[in-house]
Amino acid sequence: MDPTQVEKAVESLMKHCRAKESSSLTETDAHVYVQVVFKRVPNKTKHPVKLTLKNSIYNKEASVCLITKDPQRYYKDLMKTNNISVAKVIGVGKLKKKYKELEAKRILCDSHDVFLVDDRVLPIIPRWFGSYFYRKGKAPVKVNLKKKNLKQEVESCTRSYMVANLGKGNNLSIPCGRVSFDNELLSENLHSALNELCANVRPGWKNVKAVYLKTESSVALPVYSALDSRAFKITE
Repeated sequence: MDPTQVEKAVESLMKHCRAKESSSLTETDAHVYVQVVFKRVPNKTKHPVKLTLKNSIYNKEASVCLITKDPQRYYKDLMKTNNISVAKVIGVGKLKKKYKELEAKRILCDSHDVFLVDDRVLPIIPRWFGSYFYRKGKAPVKVNLKKKNLKQEVESCTRSYMVANLGKGNNLSIPCGRVSFDNELLSENLHSALNELCANVRPGWKNVKAVYLKTESSVALPVYSALDSRAFKITE
């Protein structure tokens, strides 16, 4: 993509948000999405694709919930020993018992911003979570708790987003920032989201028809077109 075009799209979207949207948009710090239109529907993946952004889409006070193998106490102590800040650690045994009912699952989902899941128990979690977590944009992010540099691994995962709906259509929206982000951070995340996506979903850029930038309620600003990039130029 043309870096200048990306910068102009980001700047235009931010101006639009400040000028056209209600003040509540900024107050609630709405997500900004990069919308990818594929030439043909990508093949459905067996597991969600993990995209790691350059900058976290969450603020510093984001609440992280870690779901682990049993025993739960071991992993609570492991987080403390490695000086890793997580709001809650839940062993899979306790998860199944305490959060069995749908309402309990919804309360859990709404109580945290990010859900990290031990990769050894990840296969059983998506079905247990159900659709509510995914509708809220809180698909579980896998984490390797055996990593030598565990703090770096966890921090990397909190910058990640799991794409769980590949193969269901030719449009895909990925959160890449928030309205409160400055233009540079948003541009960096837009690039990293697309680069990660194209590196993990074959045939990569060859299958990308167009790229847009938008919030949930804003216009979609064109960033890239495989057909004719000149048609997508944003003038100052």
